[in-house]
Amino acid sequence: MRQLLQQQKKLTRALLIPLALLIGGAVIACSETEKAPVRPSATASKSIQQPVTQVTPTVTEATAHPVFSYDAQGRRDPFSPLVTKAENKERAGSKPPLERYTISEFHLTGIVWGGFGYNAMLEGPDGKGYFVRAGTIIGPNKGVIKKITKDSMVIEEKYKNFMGVTERKQVVIPLRTKQEGMQ
Repeated sequence: MRQLLQQQKKLTRALLIPLALLIGGAVIACSETEKAPVRPSATASKSIQQPVTQVTPTVTEATAHPVFSYDAQGRRDPFSPLVTKAENKERAGSKPPLERYTISEFHLTGIVWGGFGYNAMLEGPDGKGYFVRAGTIIGPNKGVIKKITKDSMVIEEKYKNFMGVTERKQVVIPLRTKQEGMQ
């Protein structure tokens, strides 16, 4: 048992002594490199012998930078959303023709009445005619035709105002006269 303890002490001494020497050598080497004097080179001694001339600072006038102007021609609006435009184009193809165009783009060209009530004929911006009756949905804001009379058509449309409150608006489309149709 005693022999084992003596062997362990010898082994730890054998390991600790070289480790201590290694650490001590590293510390000395680091301190010597920091304290080592800088020897002047041959080119440095030549530059020291040359006379030093004094340079006076000169004042330069501030130069005006060119004014930058932005030409937006041919470029997209950076504030317009990219995704919603693509979605609107996709949705426009899936909507019925009466819901693709705004109410102001339609013209009331004729009204037919009889035992079945009043029906109206609208001309769309695409040049096609559409027959509608009370209750038909029209426009992208899903306006509803409320009433058709002998000389006009009333559409009720829901929209959100600037505060986000949903309000109703009634749009009256008068019947085109013969002079308007001749244009």
